[in-house]
Amino acid sequence: MPIGYIWQTALETPLINFMVLLTVVLGGSYGMAILAFTVLSRVVTFPLTLRMLNSMKGLQEIQPQMQEINKKYTDPKRRQEEVMKLYREAGVNPLGCLGPQLIQLPIFIALYQVIRITLGSTPEGVLGLSHRLYDYPLIQNAIPLSSTFFGMDLAANGNYYLVAIVFAGMWLQQRISSSRTAATSTDQQAQMNTMMQWTMPAMFAWFVIATPAGVGLYWASSTIIQIVLQWIFVGPGDFTWGSLIPNPVRDRIGMRRVSPPDPRRAASRAALTQHAEVPGGDRTESRTTDATSSGDQRSNGGRGNRASSESTGSPPRTGRRRRNH
Repeated sequence: MPIGYIWQTALETPLINFMVLLTVVLGGSYGMAILAFTVLSRVVTFPLTLRMLNSMKGLQEIQPQMQEINKKYTDPKRRQEEVMKLYREAGVNPLGCLGPQLIQLPIFIALYQVIRITLGSTPEGVLGLSHRLYDYPLIQNAIPLSSTFFGMDLAANGNYYLVAIVFAGMWLQQRISSSRTAATSTDQQAQMNTMMQWTMPAMFAWFVIATPAGVGLYWASSTIIQIVLQWIFVGPGDFTWGSLIPNPVRDRIGMRRVSPPDPRRAASRAALTQHAEVPGGDRTESRTTDATSSGDQRSNGGRGNRASSESTGSPPRTGRRRRNH
């Protein structure tokens, strides 16, 4: 059986009919149907998205330990073994971040085909669409669909408002992600983060330029949802909205300049967080307290012994025996 036939039967044709049905339910607005489809697809893939976010958070939390491994081991094989051991101990799967992206890719491609088919403006396009619809009057009578949504033509390529939203959203998402590891990153990792911060938004912005605006509407709304989920389940890290203001602008308006994060403070903060999450942390604290108390007693010397004698009630020895009369 050809792959194209399986693709059309299992994914493309059901999605065409589902989008037409959503358009009818939402008052004939195809743009609202795309937004509703975005939310529904996010709900369906939320377990995988949550797993991805947890993996992302775990990878960011073990960055200090990974830095120590890179400094301690020069042998690449031994370093890789220690990194994999750290992954197992922390319960982190580095490939867990790829699941939602791999699922969204066929959805993105299928939606591109669906929008081209459902919003066909030529008589041939409308005729071809009628052959793909299920034999239900509610769906059949909905054709043709309106492609106008808030002044946008969802069938036209290169809506620059959506391009700007996608670029800014992807850039902000990369900025928030990199801010959690900026303080513990090496120069090479910092350069890679900077490159990803600009290349990923540029790549997806180009996709939006080359595809119908309906696809851009889907990707823009999906990116906004992803930022909200990442902010809730992973956290902003060291990111602040004020950090988006560059230092030259801060100098002009009299604001304090933003200094780069201190690696020592970030490492101490990560160590405290991990210590709080380790089971048996109270026992460790009690051992530390006991050791401190012992050290204090040794440093006090005889004063500690005298205090002990007074607390037990035993009289002090003078060194001379009393004679019985």
